[in-house]
Amino acid sequence: MRCPSCNSLDTQVKDSRPTEDSAVIRRRRVCMACNFRFTTFERVQLRELTVIKRNGRRVPFDRDKLVRSLQISLRKRPVESERVEKMVSTIVRELESGGEAEVSSEAIGEIVM
Repeated sequence: MRCPSCNSLDTQVKDSRPTEDSAVIRRRRVCMACNFRFTTFERVQLRELTVIKRNGRRVPFDRDKLVRSLQISLRKRPVESERVEKMVSTIVRELESGGEAEVSSEAIGEIVM
């Protein structure tokens, strides 16, 4: 893992533990070059997904973009970020287990709705 402070590849894991729902592993790391401490989160990825946009362009699926989009649409609602994360995990799991490596942006929108 590359250090976000000095870009060194020499980092060491100091602490590793699963999150509450055990879907993500949280790791505390320290850079051996500059002693900067940072946290990484690791998720299981079953397959590489490609999104087919309305104009036919193909882009890699970005989980963080889905999270941001949901947070924007729910910003005036009293919804906890944990609930959004669980919802996104469910959506991603459904997309990955669907059998298709490519999915249209309209299909993602339907699943979200």
